[in-house]
Amino acid sequence: MGEYELDWYQWQYRPKKVERPAWFDAWPGGARIAVTIKVMTEWESVPRPAGRRGMPSDAAHKEDYRALCSREYGFKAGLERILEILERNQVKATAMVSGLSAALWPEQVRALKEHGHEIATHQWDQAKHPPSFQTREEERESLRKSIDAIEKAIGERPYGYMSPGPRPTVNTLEIIAEEGFLWTGDYHDADIPYTINVKGHRLVSVGYVRPSYTDNDLAELGLESGFRQLKEEFDAHYEEAKKHPMKFSYALHIHNTGPGMGKILDKFLNYAGNLKGVWFCRSIDMAKFWLEKDK
Repeated sequence: MGEYELDWYQWQYRPKKVERPAWFDAWPGGARIAVTIKVMTEWESVPRPAGRRGMPSDAAHKEDYRALCSREYGFKAGLERILEILERNQVKATAMVSGLSAALWPEQVRALKEHGHEIATHQWDQAKHPPSFQTREEERESLRKSIDAIEKAIGERPYGYMSPGPRPTVNTLEIIAEEGFLWTGDYHDADIPYTINVKGHRLVSVGYVRPSYTDNDLAELGLESGFRQLKEEFDAHYEEAKKHPMKFSYALHIHNTGPGMGKILDKFLNYAGNLKGVWFCRSIDMAKFWLEKDK
């Protein structure tokens, strides 16, 4: 392979093999499995239609109100439903917030913070994934816009980051290290967190959901089968956690969360929350635990 093909893997930062540290025999409180709930709080500057029903090919007007209303639903109904479910189950989550979401819907983003949930950044615009950036500085400036919008909405900057997709560029990891982030969700390549040292700045890879699920995966199965699939995947993780500590994550999008998808979340939290050795945590809690222990 050529030099370029090896360089973009970034193995100088990310380990080729993730070793379980000798100190890692349990999560806080002796828990065997850490569970994170990621609330995808996204906004697209140009909303795209869900599913296959795009605009008519001969449309004289390009504004897609069907797609717009789908995104608006999340902020007008879906998010409130999620907050109620999380509150009822006494679970704190991590919200992956587009900068545009914080700029256009600051009250809703503040509500997440006021309920004790972590606000992380999901870049500026869900319609523009990092590979679309032409330069390193364009990507950095877009990220800084998101940081500023979130700070304006909730009064503090975010310390967690995940690219839309998640599809980072070869520049993303160095940029977020330089901008002082403590964790990234871009790399779903391990069963446990791991520390990344980028030129002296340490941050933690907490992963996204693989090999777990998002609501997009479950919705295609129907509500009953979707919940069963989520439960069985969690049960497999929980069983392996008897041998060594594991992590598990479920991500859901606010614009997808009607009563049906909300019921899947509620049933899952109730089920997992009644098992022994389960630690529900925010991604920032996981990252801080790891950075403190992994000296």
